[in-house]
Amino acid sequence: MGKQIKKNATKIMSIAAFMVAVLSFNILSAQENSISIASDTLKKTSPAIIAPTKAQIKIREKAERDSLKLIKDSIRAAKPRILESYIIPDSLKYKRIILWNYDSHFNRITGMLKQDTTFDGNFHFLPFMKKDVGATYLGVSGSAAQSLNYFLREKSDFFTAFDPYIPYSYTKETHPFYNVKTPHTELAYRGTILAERAKEESNIRFMTTQNISPELNITILYERYGGKGILNKESTDDRTFSLTSNYLGKRYVVHAGYIFQSVKREENGGVTDDTMVLDTTINPRAIDYNLKTAYNRLKRNSLFFTHSYAIPIRLSKKDTLNNSRGTVAYIGHSFEYATYYRKYTDAIDLSDEVGRNYYNNRFFINSLESNDSTRLNLIENRFFIRLQPWAIDGIISKLDGGIGHQFMSYYTFRPDQYIGGVQNSIYNNVYAYFGASGQFRKYLLWEGTGKMNLTGYNAGDFSINAKVRLSVYPVKEGIHLTGKLKIASTTPDLFNSYYYSNHFFWDNNFGKSTETRVEAFLDIPKVKLQAFFGYSLLNNYIYYNNLGDATQSGSLLNVMSASVKLDFRLWKLHFNNRVLLQLSSEQDVMPLPLLSANLRYFFQFNLVKNVMTVQLGADVIYHTKYFAPSYNPALGQFHTQNERKMGATPYIDPFVNIQWKKASIFVKYMNIAQGWPNGDYFSANHYTMPVKAIQFGINWPFYIK
Repeated sequence: MGKQIKKNATKIMSIAAFMVAVLSFNILSAQENSISIASDTLKKTSPAIIAPTKAQIKIREKAERDSLKLIKDSIRAAKPRILESYIIPDSLKYKRIILWNYDSHFNRITGMLKQDTTFDGNFHFLPFMKKDVGATYLGVSGSAAQSLNYFLREKSDFFTAFDPYIPYSYTKETHPFYNVKTPHTELAYRGTILAERAKEESNIRFMTTQNISPELNITILYERYGGKGILNKESTDDRTFSLTSNYLGKRYVVHAGYIFQSVKREENGGVTDDTMVLDTTINPRAIDYNLKTAYNRLKRNSLFFTHSYAIPIRLSKKDTLNNSRGTVAYIGHSFEYATYYRKYTDAIDLSDEVGRNYYNNRFFINSLESNDSTRLNLIENRFFIRLQPWAIDGIISKLDGGIGHQFMSYYTFRPDQYIGGVQNSIYNNVYAYFGASGQFRKYLLWEGTGKMNLTGYNAGDFSINAKVRLSVYPVKEGIHLTGKLKIASTTPDLFNSYYYSNHFFWDNNFGKSTETRVEAFLDIPKVKLQAFFGYSLLNNYIYYNNLGDATQSGSLLNVMSASVKLDFRLWKLHFNNRVLLQLSSEQDVMPLPLLSANLRYFFQFNLVKNVMTVQLGADVIYHTKYFAPSYNPALGQFHTQNERKMGATPYIDPFVNIQWKKASIFVKYMNIAQGWPNGDYFSANHYTMPVKAIQFGINWPFYIK
């Protein structure tokens, strides 16, 4: 109330100042006229009357300048900020904030995103919990993670070591781009501020975005995930910084940015004996772990720039200079320079039997310590053209084609470097790609893309992607059915082909891996229902076996997945349900839980109408028993295991969730049912999820409506 009064008072004072300035100008102008007339009259009758002094003239001129400046500023502030660009639908031109992902192959929007700053959108802050039912991770925010849903697992295109950490960060294809009418800033903190310092977890997010003009936007983003962990020697610090910009002109469109990710992880190799967690109430800090001194350090830099220019082509009288109608050619270029780095170190004494057995007594380089590093430098350029035969919303709206080149400089240790010195391996790829897309009004959208590697390390690789969306509107929000098809053949990446380190060595001659994937999505916004079905057929699938070695499966692997998300309410009781069912034909190659679920049930009410809304409830995570993956610090990868099945234990967090005007705040009591029905709250093999703790979070957006 006080802020609103202050804001209104400020507006009133501004208007009053403007009126006073205009009135002063009018009065001074009137005085000038009257003085001028009077002086002309009096000059004729009285020589004692003189003209206005220089001081009076200066006062008049200053008042005139101030009033004109004030008028100019008020007009500028009132000028509507309308976005005029072919890349954004007309329906979004006047929206306060627009958010999207883009495709660097053709400089096109791949999906409009929803900006959710409410307490529902910020209750789950771990990225894999925002997207789906959960993930296998090491129990500390920012640590290595792998989605339980096979169809949502993210991979780095070039550097396998970053696969477990990509969920916490962004690539140029997944980074959000903004266009805003007024500056927008978000500050967020989530952590266990009441826990002892040795176990504290702290997660921070800062994002600010502003448009310099209706077309030009600049966004700064900083995120930090991490904490000390509940066990010894598992502190994690995972940070991302990005500076991005986009320009959405009538003909010229640019997406550009810089993304930096840094990971510091202290590795303990997990607990030595799971029964110390399952059958006792011992302090986690007193539980023995496998590695006494081990660290992983990862860094990733990506500098990218994609731009395109629209050239209207007058082939007939029906063609216009408007990009939305007529024949148009979009000519573009995409550039990326990226560096990837990973370093693993450990020290294992001859007397440390636990540590030496953990790596099966394999020491290929040094029997006492490891110092393994891998690096990749990438330079990629693409040139493309998009042809619009008739209209931006035509049944055939775009025909696309392009060619690209990749330069990769890769380093991993080889024994011959003792003699010849350290050398990087150089690889090149030349590829061509194409695409087409179109739509029929608001009822049908379709698109297809294809890519073929012509020469280089990945010669012969190809991928085909197709997507169709059908929409019907028995209700205003519509019912949307989307189908996707993917067919791909891929050469094993550099890491899985050859790797020589202190604990692992392989020189593989794997064949190409192939995948045929079919996906279907059903979205009914009116009833808050989303359903998904996916089927994947994989051949020559590459995975890491029980010892951690890269292995290629010799049999066909089938994966089927079905999920549903349904939110409904009865009176003030809300039931948010996310359920996932999965089947894997080879559980020893790709272990997946049969059933996974995330249920959030709560009672919602207004504590202060239009000011504060409160939710009281519980959040539950659950999955059936399966051979959850192990994690190997020396590889930085998850791998299969057949020691023990884990799961069938609910992880329950009672919570209070508050929406206080723009700010959303939550307080959780994590793992309140610890020990019921047993203590099997392991996420990965030998890695536990957090024990009982109070977690606090706040997300505060700042913007002008």
